[in-house]
Amino acid sequence: MSNQARMIEGMTARAARLPLLADVQSAYLIGIGGIGLGGAARILEARGITVRGSDRAAGDGIDADSGPLPQDVDLVVHSAAIPPDHPQRLEATARGLPTFKYAHLLGALMTDRLGISIAGSHGKTTTTSLVASALLHAGRDPSFVVGGRLAETGSGARAGSGEHFVAESCEFDRSFHAHRPRVAIVTNVDEDHLDYYRDLEEIQESFRVFASLLPHDGTLVVNEAFAPLFRSDARLRAGLQTYGFGDGTDWQATDLRLDEGGSVFTLRRSGSDLGDVHVPMLGRHNALNACGAAVVLDAAGLEFSEIQAGIAAFAGVGRRLECVAGDETGPLVFDDYAHHPEEIRVVIRALRKRYPARRLVVVFQPHQASRTRCLLKDFAAALAGADAVWMPPIYFARDSEEERRRVTSEDLAARVRNEGGDARTFADLDAVVEHGAHNVRADDVVVTMGAGNIDEVARGLAGRI
Repeated sequence: MSNQARMIEGMTARAARLPLLADVQSAYLIGIGGIGLGGAARILEARGITVRGSDRAAGDGIDADSGPLPQDVDLVVHSAAIPPDHPQRLEATARGLPTFKYAHLLGALMTDRLGISIAGSHGKTTTTSLVASALLHAGRDPSFVVGGRLAETGSGARAGSGEHFVAESCEFDRSFHAHRPRVAIVTNVDEDHLDYYRDLEEIQESFRVFASLLPHDGTLVVNEAFAPLFRSDARLRAGLQTYGFGDGTDWQATDLRLDEGGSVFTLRRSGSDLGDVHVPMLGRHNALNACGAAVVLDAAGLEFSEIQAGIAAFAGVGRRLECVAGDETGPLVFDDYAHHPEEIRVVIRALRKRYPARRLVVVFQPHQASRTRCLLKDFAAALAGADAVWMPPIYFARDSEEERRRVTSEDLAARVRNEGGDARTFADLDAVVEHGAHNVRADDVVVTMGAGNIDEVARGLAGRI
C-alpha cells in the first residue's frame, strides 16, 4: 500500500468515529459565530440539547461567550479554523471531553435521517439551497445547513421534523469525508484549496474517497463532465447518475432558453422528456445547478411536479448574484461569492448575456494569498473579461506571514492589464466605495465578488449611487 493510500485509509477510519448524540445534554461550540456552526447550534437546540459557544461574534441568534468551558459540557465541537492550541480546545483535552470537528457533527446529525450531501468545487451553496428550498416547498419539513442565507427562511440552517437532512459538504480539510449521506452530488472538481491539497490529483482522490462512503443503496449524482473520475473507481458502491447539457447523460437539460428572469430548460431522463423546468436565476451555470438539484430531489423521493414547483419558487440565496441596488433604468449593483477563476468566468458570462450593451464593472477582492498566487494567471484571464476591474487588498484567511508577502492585489491587477483588461487597485474598501460613488455611470452593471467582506462595498455603493 502506498503512503498516500495509507493516509487516505487512516483519514477515512478517523472520519468513521462520529459523536453519539443520544446522551448529549450540553454541547459547547468553538467558532459558533460562523454560518456552519451557528446553524448546527440551532439544530442541536431543536433536539433538546443545551448549546453554548465562543467566537469573536455571536452567530445566527446564538449568544457567544468566552473563557473556561462550562462544567456541565458533554461534547465540544470546533470549526476547522480553530487551531489545536486554542485555550478551550486544550482545556477540553485536559478534561477528557469528547471533542470533534464541525464536519463530524454534521455526520452525526445525518445518521438518523436521509442524508443529502452537496459537494463540488463550485455551485455548492446554490445547489444546496435549491434542494433544501424545494423540499421545504413540497412540505417535507427538511433540516438543512447551507453556507449562505436562504431568502425564503432568512437563515442558512433549519431544524425540521422530516426525514431529510441536507448539508453543504466542503472538500477543504477533507471535511466531507465525515459526512454520512445516502444521496450526494458532485457538481465539479477543480483546483482549489491549494494551501491544503498538493495538486489537482490529490483533490480528485479526495472526492473519490467521499463518493466511496455512500452505501450500496445510495445514489451518487455527478456532473457528466467529471463522471470519468468515478466510473472506474472500484470503491464506489452507490448507483451513479449523471446530468448535464450534452447527449449521453442520464439526465439532460435540453432546449435551454435564457431570459431576463433566469432560464428555462426541458429535463430529459434516459431519452424521455419530463417537462420544462423554470429557474429564477441568471446564467447557464445556474441552469446546470438546477438540473443537478432536480436529480438529487428525484433520488430524495420527490415527484417531478414537486421538483418543477420547488425550483420555480426558489427565492434565492444571499451573495449569489444577489441584486443589491438599482433597476433597469439606472445603474445596477450585484453581489456574488465568486472567489475562484471559473466562478468569476461564469458570473461575467451570465451578466454579459443579460446586459450586453452595458459597461460591466467587477469589484474583486482576492481571497487568500495562496489561492491568488497559485491561480494568478487564471484569475487574470477571467477578470480581463470585464470592462473595468477595481481591486481592494487581498482578504487573508489561513495565510502565513511568508505567504502574505509573496503576492498582492497589484500583482494581479498588472496581470489583468497584460491580458488586455482595465484594472486598478485601492487601499481599502472605503476607497473603492468613494471611487465608485463618483465614477459609476447610469448604464453600468457593477458586481462585487469575493469570499471575504467585499459585500460591504456593494451595500456602500447602494447608498451612494
